[in-house]
Order: sequence, then structure tokens, then C-alpha cells
Amino acid sequence: MNFLLFPITHIEDIPNIRLLYKDIGINGFMHETELQWLYEKAKGMKTIVEVGSWFGRSTHALLSGCRGTVYAVDTFKGSASQIDVEHAYAKNHDVKEVFLKNVGHFKNLVVIQEDSSVASKQFKDNSIDMIFIDGDHTYEYVKKDFDHWFPKCKILFCGHDKDEGGVPKALKELNKIFFNPIQTIWSIPIFLN
Repeated sequence: MNFLLFPITHIEDIPNIRLLYKDIGINGFMHETELQWLYEKAKGMKTIVEVGSWFGRSTHALLSGCRGTVYAVDTFKGSASQIDVEHAYAKNHDVKEVFLKNVGHFKNLVVIQEDSSVASKQFKDNSIDMIFIDGDHTYEYVKKDFDHWFPKCKILFCGHDKDEGGVPKALKELNKIFFNPIQTIWSIPIFLN
């Protein structure tokens, strides 16, 4: 048996250990295991678009894993369907200010403060490795996000809250093979479709 005789001060110095994403406590609606999944997937991507960034909880995981560019697309005004509930903070506060405080220090971050469908016009088809959809969950908006962003993706199209609002209906209508890799995240590997 091998025993570790000295306390671990730098976990990255231990050979063959897999570093996990560390949740730094940014407020949001995503579980730690989902953040870990995003971090792991981001490590293999050169470009990522996140639609719906809010305070930057999931954005932080994507930025921490990705060595390339992460585009955060959000109006920072909250979703109309959630403005009186989860997004009520946006009524009296500057969400973008909180977002930038949480993730603005990352050099690989590009913020696009725009409606999702307008922002999608800035990208060519098959130009983004990974697209993560977590904007307004009403069917109308989810369908628009799928219609505008799916053609832009070349490796992994995924999102959050697979059972919320209009997401299940939009996924069914997309008529692609999709997986539930962890908790409420759904994913569609492009090479299978």
C-alpha cells in the first residue's frame, strides 16, 4: 500500500489526477455536476457560444475550460417569462455589471449584449464548435434559438433545462438524436445527425 505522507498543497502536482472544475459560488440555476460537464466539454473546444449568461455561473465553467473564445450572448434584462420570478433582479439592478464582476477578467470572453436571434447573424454556418442554449425557456424563444443557432454549430449543440417550458417540445421538433448527459442538460453531437 502507498500512503501519502505529506499534505497536498497543489493538487495539479499529483501525477495522473483529473482536475475538476471548482464552483466559485456565482449565483445561478445550474448544479455543480452540470458545471463540471460544461467545463469538461469546453476543454475540447476552440469556440463556444453561450446563449443566456445571466450572472455568469455557467459562463465561468465554459471560460475556465475553453482555451479559445467564449461568446456570451445575453440582453442582461432577464427573460420576459421570468421577469417577475427568477429574473426579478433585473428590474432594479444592472445584471451585466454583476456578470462582468464575476467573469470579466477572462481574456477569452467576448460579450454580445443583444437579442439571441440578432446576435446569431454575426456568425457563419458551421463556424462555432459548441453552442450552449440557456435563454428564455418559452417555446417561442427556444424554437427561435434552435432555428438560428443550430446551423452555426459544428461539433456540439447543447443546452440547459431539458424539461422546462418549451424546451421539450422544441427538442422533439428539432428531430435530432439528443442525449441527457447529466441532470437537466441536453446535448446533440453534430456528427451523429
